[in-house]
Amino acid sequence: MRQEVVKDFQASVWIRFKSGDQEAFAILYNQHVDQLYSYGTKLCKDTEAVKDALQELFLELFLKREKIKLDPENLRFYLLVALKHNLIKRLQADRNLVHKFNETVDFEPEYSIEFQIMETEKDAEINRRVVKALNQLPAKQKEAIYLRFNEALEYSEIAGILEITVESVRKQVHRALKTVREIIGKESDSFLFALFVKRT
Repeated sequence: MRQEVVKDFQASVWIRFKSGDQEAFAILYNQHVDQLYSYGTKLCKDTEAVKDALQELFLELFLKREKIKLDPENLRFYLLVALKHNLIKRLQADRNLVHKFNETVDFEPEYSIEFQIMETEKDAEINRRVVKALNQLPAKQKEAIYLRFNEALEYSEIAGILEITVESVRKQVHRALKTVREIIGKESDSFLFALFVKRT
């Protein structure tokens, strides 16, 4: 029931936004800007460039709102893709950003690996080991894991962002989890499963 209410609210906000309602635009902005900024700073170390890219992204979203044809439930995916392309475009235009851009080089996520309660010191230690293991992954695997578990995106959506096939995304995620499991030890499987429960 709650999901239906949320879906109806999103649809209502989207309709209002498409008609030019600035309050609806502000709602959409506030719903997405923090996650987008977080993702952008994993791709580009220059926070000012990320902020500029975000401003341009939301400006384009508002100006082109009548031409955008998508389901409001897919808006976050659309914005993530647009932000990444925007940053790449900025990179191509400004060579000073080359050394600050992490795409395929050094994707540095802060994973939403959260336990409501760390019951034992062992849990805390395993958590530290998991984070350390994640940081050893190749950039593409880091980004795939981040988008899958932090952003709760579907494999098809991640494929669109990374510009690879769905099967490749599945392999990236599988390899990443396998590597982490090997590093932290199989005795931590239940803990790892709890950390990587897909958020909705």
